Amino acid sequence: MDDITPGLPIICADDLILSSVEGVEDEYLVTTPLEDGRRHFIPLDLVDDAVYLTVNRDELAEYL
Repeated sequence: MDDITPGLPIICADDLILSSVEGVEDEYLVTTPLEDGRRHFIPLDLVDDAVYLTVNRDELAEYL
């Protein structure tokens, strides 16, 4: 996960761009604020190849 840097886009498995990376904390990818104005924490086990997620946006909603 060393290749995850702030500003990279976070892309869901359905090719929708969710947000950008703000950083990594513990076992979570931290997003820049989403439409709700909040930062979200995505478990790193959902991240595949930099910041390409293994779940689509609807499935990700279960984790946010």
